[in-house]
Order: sequence, then C-alpha cells, then structure tokens
Amino acid sequence: MEMETFELERQQSLWEHKVDINLSESGVDPLTLDGLAALGLDLDRLHGVPLEYIQSNGTPELRSQLAGHYAGATIEHLLATTGSSEANYVAVQVLVEPGDEVVAIVPNYLQVGLAARGLGALVRDVPLLPGADESSWSLDWEAFEAAVGARTKLIYLSHPNNPTGHVFTPSELDRIAAAAARVGAWVLSDEVYRGAVHDLAPGEEAPGMWGRGERIIAVSSLSKAYGLPGARLGWMAGPPAFIARCWARRDFTTIAPGALSDAIARFATEPSNQERLFARARRMMRTNRDTFRGWTGRQNGALPYREPRAGAYAFVPFVENGRLADCARFAERLRRNRSVLLVAGRWAGMPGYLRFGLGLEPGPFAEGLRRVGLEIGGGAAA
Repeated sequence: MEMETFELERQQSLWEHKVDINLSESGVDPLTLDGLAALGLDLDRLHGVPLEYIQSNGTPELRSQLAGHYAGATIEHLLATTGSSEANYVAVQVLVEPGDEVVAIVPNYLQVGLAARGLGALVRDVPLLPGADESSWSLDWEAFEAAVGARTKLIYLSHPNNPTGHVFTPSELDRIAAAAARVGAWVLSDEVYRGAVHDLAPGEEAPGMWGRGERIIAVSSLSKAYGLPGARLGWMAGPPAFIARCWARRDFTTIAPGALSDAIARFATEPSNQERLFARARRMMRTNRDTFRGWTGRQNGALPYREPRAGAYAFVPFVENGRLADCARFAERLRRNRSVLLVAGRWAGMPGYLRFGLGLEPGPFAEGLRRVGLEIGGGAAA
C-alpha cells in the first residue's frame, strides 16, 4: 500500500503554528477547559478521571448519548474514534479492496479519496459546480449517475461540504442513497459541519444521511462545530455488523479514545450543551462571514464573493489577469511575505480557489484579511 502525501494536512501541520495568523483552519477558535467549565463542566470531577485505557470502542455512556443523535440507533451502531479522520480511515480500510471503485464528490477534504487510491481502488471524482448566484452550488448529477456503477463499493460526501459550504437537501441525499442502493454500494457521509449551518434557528439541524438506506455510515467529531479539536474525539454510526468490523480494525491503530476525551465528549454532546456550543460557532461564523463579504468587495475583482451556507470557511475563486490564478503559489507567497496561512483550492480538489477560515476571533480575522489584501496588491487592503 503506497499512500500519496496528504498535502492539505502536511501544509497545515508544517506551518499553522509558525505563522502570525492562521486562516487555514476549518473550525472555530478552540475552547479551553476553563471555557467548558463556564458552560458547566465539573473540572474537579475531571481531575479524578483515571488516565487508563477505557473501553476501546468508547464507554457505553458516551455511545448511548451519541446514539440519541441518530434515530433508531443503539450503542451497537456507534464506534468512538480518535477524531473523524480515524473514523473515515478505518471505514475505508474495512470496505475498500484493490479493483473497487469509489465515487467522491469534490471538492472535499480529500482524505477518503487518497486512502482509497492507496488501497488500490479507482476513485471517480464528481464535481460540485458553482451556481449562477453567489451562494449556490449543485452536484453534476449527470456525471454522478454515470460514475456510480456495478464496481462502485463506496460513495463519499462531506455534508455540509468542506470547503464550499454547500448543504445538500433531503431530496439530494435521498438521490445519493438511491444510487448507492441500486448497485449495493455504501455511503460514507462526513457530517462534522452539520451543527455549523450559519442561519439555522436554535435547535435546528441540517439534514443528515442517517436512515436513508441500509449501508449508510455517518461520521462526526468534536473538532469543528463543537470547537474542541484538541479533544481528538470522533465517532461513526453504522450497521452493527459493520461497526464491529471497524472496531476490530481500529484495535490496530489507536486502540481506544483518551479517557479525558471520552469524558469531555459526554459533556459536549449532551443536547443542551451541544446547542450552546453550536450557537457559539454560528455566531463567530456569521460575524466573520459578513466581514469577509465586505472585504472581498474591496479587492478589485480579485476574489469574487461566494456566500458559504455552512462551515467555518469561505471558498472563493482567485482571479489574476482575468483568469483563475495559481493559488498554491499565492498561498506560499502569502505565508512567506505576510505570515498568514491560507488553503489553496488544489489541496481540496479544486484549483484556482482559496479557502479562508472564518473561525478566528474577529480582530485577528480582520488583520489576516488586511495582510492578504496587501499581498494581492489591489490597493484596498483595509
């Protein structure tokens, strides 16, 4: 098995702690333990948690609480993992064999496609296409239906989509599930941004893939809308027999989630605490989204604004001399010259675009935009 370099993760891990301003992050500013204590986490009780191996698929208490987020699920439908990345990777390891085909909706985080190719699968990318108005994207349905065939083992989507912010409708999710059922394929839906839809009312949640078929895997984590990436706690929901296979496979990886992470997850995913964490994320994202909208309008057409509907990011084309620019080269120049880190669209499967993180506190976010404007050189950096 030969894995390609995961360029997005490599660039972020190399540079995110070496720049003044990290605009590459796709989640909101992380909370501290003190921040969680302000929401009601009992730190004294946390101090008493033994730093031992916990049950390796996650404590029954955590899995029971997570099962409540998926209609009809029991603890046997849930596996706790070290972040959603481990959940995605283990799912691919269990399902994909050499010669299989994987259909991936792009742009996306790219992890699943890279892992599947490393296992010898053929990955068929199907694009999301920018719509005529500034906030719409649509799946190329003709290409999607053509890509799903007898050899398709897995269909992968991130929903809401990273990096476009597109939110699939229930009917779109049903259509994806129907295509999978037609050929006996699995659907892996990475749903870490379901709580990060910008304009949902309190208590509302974006539609999910769970329950739309017999071979559905839904993945999530504390890393994005919860604002707790350092807890490194994720999970997958799926059919019990499949979950048992994944549990057996992850005995070869990280063995078990961290004891403290499991305890933090039980607090964070309790419904009332979850809603407070999601509301915090949405406030930050909306504030920076509005700042970003105004700022792009002052960049002399270099960054035509596209409105994200979800996620702590904005994904916009970068135009130089009337055409899409080499965004990876610009991101490198920006890092060297202005100490700001951005994600080049090429690292997410869509060259010519830039992904801006919307999860910073407003002050650093505005300063980061100012420096990007200076590097663009449009004379409208403020």
